[in-house]
Amino acid sequence: MTFKNKTSALVQSCPAFIAITLMLSISSANAGFLDSIQDVQRAVNSIGQTADTLRGSKQAVTDLSAEVGLTAQDSPSDTSAQLGGVVIGEGMLLAGKLKSTKLYAQADKNSMQVSDLSQDDTIIYMGKEHNGYYHVQTDKGEGWVSKPLVGIKY
Repeated sequence: MTFKNKTSALVQSCPAFIAITLMLSISSANAGFLDSIQDVQRAVNSIGQTADTLRGSKQAVTDLSAEVGLTAQDSPSDTSAQLGGVVIGEGMLLAGKLKSTKLYAQADKNSMQVSDLSQDDTIIYMGKEHNGYYHVQTDKGEGWVSKPLVGIKY
């Protein structure tokens, strides 16, 4: 009797052999599947750790900025700003809303006053905003005006 015939006879006479063989096949397939799931879990954990690191770095930068005295509002922005929801750009004409608007040397109401501007004065936005003030040029000088006190001149 050849090996093939012996194996065939064993398989036919032993249904348990077939069951064991099937279970081993399924078991090895499940093991591969479980390994794949574990690989995915490791990748997700790695992504989570990276996200946590980035959040920590962002917080550290924010804390350092606050420590040094910089905030988003305090840092100058260039070329455009928003005035009443309308984007204004460098060179646009503004007008004072009051009969008289103060022009300051710095973006601070405690700084030296350069001039008083009337509603008829031409005010040109110079493209910088800082601390709630616009940097402007007028016939009466260059300086800063408080944002709420000016509007777009049409």
